[in-house]
Amino acid sequence: MKIVLLFILFLATVLSASPEEDMNLIIDAVYRADGETVYRGLSNENQEAISMVMVMMTLAPDQVALQLREQLDVQISPSEVASLSEQGLVAVIIDSPFFRRELPYSRDMITCESHTMLGDTALVYLSVSDGDSLYGYPMMLQEGSWRIAGNFF
Repeated sequence: MKIVLLFILFLATVLSASPEEDMNLIIDAVYRADGETVYRGLSNENQEAISMVMVMMTLAPDQVALQLREQLDVQISPSEVASLSEQGLVAVIIDSPFFRRELPYSRDMITCESHTMLGDTALVYLSVSDGDSLYGYPMMLQEGSWRIAGNFF
């Protein structure tokens, strides 16, 4: 009986989750510079990679602060680097002037066009209104939501 209930719960989760809806939530969070929501929208593997980066950052906060200032054009001190959480690092990245210059001007320029799905993986296709191309982003179903499966860095 327990297995049947777990299967029904799993099936309900899979059927109610939508790769396009979850991608839209992540995109909205990027435009708000909401590091926590973007972090939760990353696959477990991406979250683990960020945790590894955080460990390395604590070993050389002076060098990391310099790199972030040079590469992302952010003003951050070594003490701020040392106190960052994973979500805080994501927020620094997505709110950096460098990252913001790469984004389309407004959120309404990005549309989730469609997706293809195979089991617990999906490819979500995005278009930008000033271009003719579709961009595919891999996602995977983890813990009841679709998460970005491609490398975050």
